[in-house]
Amino acid sequence: MKKLLFFFSALILSSGLFAQDKKGLDFTDGWVLTKKGDTLRGKVCYENTKTGERFEKIKFIDAKDATQQKKSYGPEKLTSFGTKGLVFEFIVLDADIPPMIMERVVTGDLNLYRCWFKTEMSTPQKMDYVVGMFLKKKESTELYEVLDKKFQKEMAAYFKGDEDIVKLIKEKNYTVKDIDKIVMAYNAKE
Repeated sequence: MKKLLFFFSALILSSGLFAQDKKGLDFTDGWVLTKKGDTLRGKVCYENTKTGERFEKIKFIDAKDATQQKKSYGPEKLTSFGTKGLVFEFIVLDADIPPMIMERVVTGDLNLYRCWFKTEMSTPQKMDYVVGMFLKKKESTELYEVLDKKFQKEMAAYFKGDEDIVKLIKEKNYTVKDIDKIVMAYNAKE
């Protein structure tokens, strides 16, 4: 009888987890940093794995919450969050739109961010995004968009006065795909 009871309990629990997975809500271990400066640990979900949708607000289950209730948090409550070894920040790209979730790809005196812009090809069943890359110097509040068009010329202008980096870009014939290498080289110089 105990084996049967255990089997049905396991079946019920796994069906709940399976239903969650069928919806594409995959919660993974992570943390959130509140605007008050508190770090909360728990489970984070920032995208729908079934449709590819990237949420404007993350879903979070606080590890200390006995009810394990899913809550939605956005830029009004959080500054950043992390999961799966990735760090994300809520960043204002344009004053006319709410802060966006951006992945911090490289950290240092020069940060590199990646974000996703929904395209017209998106449907409720399958989201389509174009990726944007942005640079932000530690002492600055402004973001600089990294574009593929005239990449070397644009980077030479951005890094003007830092001839080692400009030379590296030209010698290695770096393209936009190498932006992380450029940022890491810049940060290693300091």
